[in-house]
Formats: sequence, C-alpha cells, structure tokens
Amino acid sequence: MDYDDASQLPLPLASRPPRDADGTRIPLQSRVEQVRVDKNHGALPSRLHQQGQVVGQSHNLIYVRFDLDHRLICLRPHLVRVIETPDHGR
Repeated sequence: MDYDDASQLPLPLASRPPRDADGTRIPLQSRVEQVRVDKNHGALPSRLHQQGQVVGQSHNLIYVRFDLDHRLICLRPHLVRVIETPDHGR
C-alpha cells in the first residue's frame, strides 16, 4: 500500500490504549488486579485477585509487576481490572 502522507497510515497496535475487563483504559503506572484466569497468557490461578503495577505495554499485552512476589508478568489486558490510575482516579 502506498500512502501520500503519514496522516493516512493506520494506527499501529501499540498506539491503541489497552482496555481492562471493564473496558477501562489502562495507562502506564496504573494499579491493576488480575480478575480472570488464563494459563496460556500468564494469568495463573495463584495470582487471581493479586494486585500489581503496569510498568510496560506492547501491542496487545501489558507488563505487570505484582506486589506479592515482585515478578514481572506479561498479560492480556482483558484479564485485569484497573483499581487506580497514576492520577489517583479510575
């Protein structure tokens, strides 16, 4: 495909903000809680209802550092719920 200017380019996936299980936008540094289990995508039953902070995003994944074990896990956004955003709101 040829594009005459950059305004005609489709948005790359990474520029589309990820959304949580409720459809809420997930900004970087948000606090989230894992609300669903999907072993194929890093959402283990042992982390259900654990909380962590979003420290990165790429395409259709978010990177969460969980509080309990301080592990960095990549998850699909629909497996978590935003509990607090960087501006202290939801």
